[in-house]
Amino acid sequence: MTQRHLSYSAILVLAANTMNGPGITTLPDVAVDAGIFLYFVLIALSVQMASFVCRRMVHAMWSSLKSDSYFVNGKDDGKYERVDSVESDVMSLFEEDENIVEEEISDVAIQLTELHHYPNQHLEHREFHAKNGTPSIENIHTLESLTTLEAQVDSLHDNVQNTLNGIRQPILERTSIVGQSLEGFGQSTSTFVALTMVASALCLALAQMMLCAAILDGLFVVIVGQSCALGLPSHEQDGTSSWIYCTAHSSMKPYMNSGAPVSIMSVGWVIATAVSVFLGTKHLDEMMGVQYTFFICLLVGCVRFTFVLISMASNLEHEVGITHIVRALESQNATSHNSELSWSIGPSPFQTIGPIMFNFAFIVTAPPLSALAKEEQIASSALSMSCVVMGALYALIGWVGAPVSNAVRNGMISGGDDTNLLSLILLSGGDSGVSTLDLICIGAFGISILASVPVYCLLAQQTLIHDAGVATLPAFVLSNVIPWILVALTYNASFFEAFVNWSGLLILGYANFSLPLILDSRLLKVRTYRATALHQGGENMNGRPNKERRLNSGGLGRATKATSIIFSLVTSSISSVIAISIMPFPSLNVTCVVFVAVMLATLLWPEASMDI
Repeated sequence: MTQRHLSYSAILVLAANTMNGPGITTLPDVAVDAGIFLYFVLIALSVQMASFVCRRMVHAMWSSLKSDSYFVNGKDDGKYERVDSVESDVMSLFEEDENIVEEEISDVAIQLTELHHYPNQHLEHREFHAKNGTPSIENIHTLESLTTLEAQVDSLHDNVQNTLNGIRQPILERTSIVGQSLEGFGQSTSTFVALTMVASALCLALAQMMLCAAILDGLFVVIVGQSCALGLPSHEQDGTSSWIYCTAHSSMKPYMNSGAPVSIMSVGWVIATAVSVFLGTKHLDEMMGVQYTFFICLLVGCVRFTFVLISMASNLEHEVGITHIVRALESQNATSHNSELSWSIGPSPFQTIGPIMFNFAFIVTAPPLSALAKEEQIASSALSMSCVVMGALYALIGWVGAPVSNAVRNGMISGGDDTNLLSLILLSGGDSGVSTLDLICIGAFGISILASVPVYCLLAQQTLIHDAGVATLPAFVLSNVIPWILVALTYNASFFEAFVNWSGLLILGYANFSLPLILDSRLLKVRTYRATALHQGGENMNGRPNKERRLNSGGLGRATKATSIIFSLVTSSISSVIAISIMPFPSLNVTCVVFVAVMLATLLWPEASMDI
């Protein structure tokens, strides 16, 4: 068995790359709506929230190595203690003298074999433990079916193999978000969570794919003068038809109003698809060279954008410099709509919570990174630091871009009709056009967005393989190829972007922030209850004393309470954001009612659902 590891820097870069998406291009506009001070506050709070969720998720994964069993879910079948004793035997291999390791392995193998025949020994096993003082099996949730038991046996086999190879890493398919839901709530819930994970990965991937293809097409327009695409032929007025459609419009929707059909395969789409599918064939640790390169492209692009935006803001402030800047007072239209950039709280503060929060919606992709770390601390600190790094980058881009974005809104820059980050950079050259250096940086930034797509596709692929039972090749096609085909089919459609935005709004918030926290709370209590119950059942199991089964109940209570409070705050905030987005005329009163109602409901529900 080949042991794979990701270093601290590799995990940090992979996590940072997955946070690099369409949201970063909207941050100058978001900063104007929020106000600079509130924008910084919201960024800081989002960093803290995402870091906390990452740490709890990593802990839930790695604590499975210390747990007596990977699965506690469903009905009472009388199989719990035997499965648990096998797990105990596996874990004890690390503590036994080398001279008896072979004997231990043999014992474990025998007990694993017995598990396959255990349903027929079920009543006898109950009587045995009843005589020896084991807690009532009715108080212990075990496996729902023999199918789930087989899954647990497979998990134990994996643990034996990992033990023999000296590997101390969580098994991803058992400790991912889907695996945690199976352990904590059972098969039915895990099926729903698996569907949610696939949907989340596809929402994230589709948004990245569309943006990357559009950036590359826009770059071709600026460099070559046009970008072309292949589409179904349409009949022209002169009776001719063509399969080729070209555009000279450089924007985030280059083929809009160009006469091209909805379904097209553009040059940018072909390049982005080829790179993404190729990377999808690689394992995470095999693509690190490309990931580091993409991350450097992101940093170089953002640093250059910062200098350009500062220069543009300086010219605006002193009303000198470039010819495309005009005085706002000279335009009646600009005068009637002119508003100063707020350095405290902006005109639409509540509408900025969602865009800022969802820039950190990468947590569903973190389990594969955590499972490949050498130890828990490396995974936890690297993921937290990635939130800090990207938070600082978000704060910088929004801060320096806000004055220019506000100027475009107020008509102070001629030709400015879009406050997207890349559109602002394209305006920097005025009538002479954008500089070659800026074009290179825009291209580097566009390429860097591709870095996250293979990670999202990997999440969907692994979920399909491990939780839906799909074969490897069909899972690869469904997760790495089909999404790009969907992008081509809807590349020039106006509804597709709205579909991605709304699906992301309804799915990503809960899947990335609420779900990992509720699973953490559940598993804390499930695993502690299991360890305590077995400890009370006797000091000896299978000839060896129970070790390290008792957890500090005070620490558990504090951890569970903190997680529950954060869960309530996060879920209430997400629900409020959705309410604001749904309402045609956002109301502060309605938003507050939604926040308070969800807060009260979530403060009560997790505790009620934690009963074992």
